[in-house]
Amino acid sequence: MNFFLTKLSLFFLISFVSFFESKGFTKELAKFKDWTAFAEGEGKNLACMAVSKPKKSEGNYSKRGDVFAIITHLPGQKKWNEFSVVAGYNYKTNSNPEILIDQKKFQLFTSGSRAWSFSPSDDEKIINFLKKSIKMKVVGTSSRGTITTDSFSLLGFSKAYKKINEACNKN
Repeated sequence: MNFFLTKLSLFFLISFVSFFESKGFTKELAKFKDWTAFAEGEGKNLACMAVSKPKKSEGNYSKRGDVFAIITHLPGQKKWNEFSVVAGYNYKTNSNPEILIDQKKFQLFTSGSRAWSFSPSDDEKIINFLKKSIKMKVVGTSSRGTITTDSFSLLGFSKAYKKINEACNKN
């Protein structure tokens, strides 16, 4: 239950940061090919994120919001390497989107338009695969039953990840 509450608090933090980013309050640290490093806040409220948009999105949909893959550090809460996806739609209830990195599959859990890994150890495994690979696919199902596939480039991921580690003082 505590892990679920942690992920839910991250959901609200990302929503908060997304709002401020749209207003110009989030600081872009650097862009590395297809990934961008961001920081927001300071002290106990510092959040650092490596973010990417898909290179290709497929599915039989007519309207869809922004799609992102995100790695988040929250040093004030001693939370590191939280992997999440923003789908651009609300996920189907009890669906488990899947990511594929170098033939390795991971399932995610959902809340609204966001999906997260099931555990911090999965976050670590995902990040290790992201560092070594060049592409990632995310397959999800919308609340209307539409199946989508988003293909992300991992070019620049390692440098963006290193930058957020520096910004959030992660050893």
